[in-house]
Amino acid sequence: MNKNHQTMSKGPRMEELLRNYFLKAGYFVVRGVPFIYEGFDVTDIDLWLYSRTSSVSREITLVDAKNKKTPQAIERIFWVQGLRIATKATNAIVATTDRRPEVKDFGRDLGVVVLDGNFLKKLATSDNSNTTRLTDEDFLAKINEYSLSKLDGDWKGRIIVSKCLLAKSLSFDSCNEWLEQGRFFAEQSITKGFQRETALRCLYLVCSFLTIAIDHCMKELSFYEQYERSILIKDGFTYGSRGSVGLKKVLNVAMGLVAEHATDGPVIARQVKANVEKQLAQLNTSILGDFFSRNEVAKNLFSVAKEFEHLAMNREFLSHESASIELRSTLFCLLDYWGINRVMF
Repeated sequence: MNKNHQTMSKGPRMEELLRNYFLKAGYFVVRGVPFIYEGFDVTDIDLWLYSRTSSVSREITLVDAKNKKTPQAIERIFWVQGLRIATKATNAIVATTDRRPEVKDFGRDLGVVVLDGNFLKKLATSDNSNTTRLTDEDFLAKINEYSLSKLDGDWKGRIIVSKCLLAKSLSFDSCNEWLEQGRFFAEQSITKGFQRETALRCLYLVCSFLTIAIDHCMKELSFYEQYERSILIKDGFTYGSRGSVGLKKVLNVAMGLVAEHATDGPVIARQVKANVEKQLAQLNTSILGDFFSRNEVAKNLFSVAKEFEHLAMNREFLSHESASIELRSTLFCLLDYWGINRVMF
């Protein structure tokens, strides 16, 4: 086992081993995803897995990993099943040092896969650690090396917020939030030359989340013609998950209240509504709609997301310049949407 894993405590070390195991199995994997409900920090999802099983099927799996002498495996099965329901995930897995067959039987009855102590022992002794990857702890340490990162836009906080959205929803609302986080790190990579590598790593990680979410949204659009997909994707990026119809309903209700209760209400309401519609019309979301609606782009979203994540977490820094044409095309599309000069970037 490499030095990095030896210095980690038991819990994070087991999570990293499990992450590498699932990465090799073809999943998109994120460690330590915060689950927040109505402003309350409920828990961290140890491992968040995403898989694309077909053009119309996607699966999200939550993994609860406990590497303790008294793992309380039965309780963890209840817990992770409740968490799966709360996050609307597809599957749940408990990884526990408990070896009792009854635990696996109980998990099977509740539809929870149990990776027991026998499995974890084999995993630990097989030296499944990946020396070419940064751990999550290494990644955050790189951000902390920039002493002004907290004051300069809170880089670490932005990454945590970006992770949090994975447990919230893989919707256009989340995509729009990732777009803003991505824009920030893309701009930082230009203006903070001495921190360019870290800014790019953060950008790649956010882009991996964004690309996964777009892939998830595409499963609902796979039966549409390309021009129809383009319109629907543009609509999602412009108005969010509610779409133009839903947003206009909310806007009409809000403006109706303004018109009814404010002094000069009708005039103010008309002005606000006109300004909102003008700003939305100015968004160049047609760039995103045209690009992501293409069949050749849509079918590669999952692999591009995994490649973005690989660039972000590779121990030896790898720039997008050495990446696949699919990844570079996706990145350049986002730069065009953000209005960032490709040459400067």
